Parts: sequence; structure tokens; C-alpha cells
Amino acid sequence: MNATGLITEYNPFHNGHLYHLNQAKSIDPDAVIIVLMSGNWVQRGTPAIVDKWQRADIALRSGADLVFELPFYFAVQPGDIFAQGAIRLLNDLSINRLVFGSEHPNTDFIELAEQSVLLDGDESFTNKNATYASNFANALQKETGFKLDQANDILAFSYAKAIYQQKLMDKIEIKPIKRISSDYHQSYIDTDSKISSATAIRRALSEGKDVSNLTPMHDLEYTDYEKKYFDLLKYRLITDNIGQIRSVYQVNEGIDFY
Repeated sequence: MNATGLITEYNPFHNGHLYHLNQAKSIDPDAVIIVLMSGNWVQRGTPAIVDKWQRADIALRSGADLVFELPFYFAVQPGDIFAQGAIRLLNDLSINRLVFGSEHPNTDFIELAEQSVLLDGDESFTNKNATYASNFANALQKETGFKLDQANDILAFSYAKAIYQQKLMDKIEIKPIKRISSDYHQSYIDTDSKISSATAIRRALSEGKDVSNLTPMHDLEYTDYEKKYFDLLKYRLITDNIGQIRSVYQVNEGIDFY
């Protein structure tokens, strides 16, 4: 029996995710649909606005056969580590196909990943005011002609790179599908469409707007976690010394002086 894997956050589950699920099912109607979903904490390091049990329940009621949790360690990491952990786990679950959204679904992401290997750790990255990710994207474009600057393309590339590095090309087929209607980072809902980004839906909820036409989830509520936890973060920044701040995982050079 074949198994199709989806890597998700569902924060919250919306009509775009339902489209993704349906597209995955249409590729191979007889395949088991395995969803690997972030738990109560998501990639930006904030709590999900809906707990993992409700999100897993809506995924199962929308067509998924199994939902597994992506462990916290991987769920809150940058895209490359997020992808490495997700692909390793899905391989352990014996998927033979990965379906994901992409702005450029006709791109051969495996070939792109293979071409990018020589760029890792490239000492020619000279723009010290840019992040490593920006320098890498510029180098990749120079090498391959592909501009890696769209959110879903970046994740697609990360998945392909993880598959390539873990030598799973003969085990896991990748199937990009075209992201429709809204951009991943779109911050406002599209009133002319029934599909909006999770970012836009969360923002609309924070403004007290009705999002019932954008998601099959009911009675959604928004909690401003940034405001809720800011005083705690501020307390730690004021009371911790520089050495303690520097010891926090992924604190970049210079943050300790702000």
C-alpha cells in the first residue's frame, strides 16, 4: 500500500489546507494520507492559536488517515532543520510520496538541491549585512538561475535537500502542487476568495472579524501571545546577564547588547 506524506502546521486549518489535502488524495486515491503536524508550538516560536488535538481532529475529519506530531525540537527550528527532522520521521513512517505547496511547482527541486550542495559554507558570501539565508539564495540564483525567495518554494527546497542529503531519492517521490489564491505571508484576508493565508486569518481573528467562510474550523478565538508573554520576556532580558543571554539557543551575536 502506498502512503502520501504532508508536512503541516494548520495554524489554523483553513480552506487552502483542505485544497492541499484533496489534491494529495487525488494523486493516488488509494494511498494512505499521513499528516505530520507541528504540536502546540509552531515554527515562529509561538503557541498555535488552536491546540494540537483540535487541529489533528479537523485534519482527520477532512480526509487524513493518520496524524503524527512533529516533535517540538524540529517544529520550532529554521526551515532546514525543520525539514530534516520531518523527512526523517516520514521516512520512518514509510511514505513513498511527499506532497507540498509551491509557488513554482514545475521546478525540479531535487536537482536544485543537488546543485546547491557546493554552496553550503561558501566563503564567498561577502554581504555581511545580509543573513546567511539571503546570501545563500543569491549564490543559488547565480549558480542555477532560480530565485529562491518565495515562502513555499523555500520549504519545498528544504524538503528536497533533506531527501537528497538523506539519500532517499529512490524512496520518496516529491509532488509539488501550485499554491493558489493567497501568498503565504499575505497579512490581510482576500474578500474575493475563500482561501486566505493562515497569517491573514490570525490577523482577522485578532481584529474580531468573521473568518467562517475561510476555514472549516468553528468558534476560533485569538489569543495575543506576544502581549501575554512580553512582560515575562522583558523580565528575563532585564535580569539575565550577558553570559546568560548568550547561552540561549540560536541567540545571534549582538542581540545580548540590545
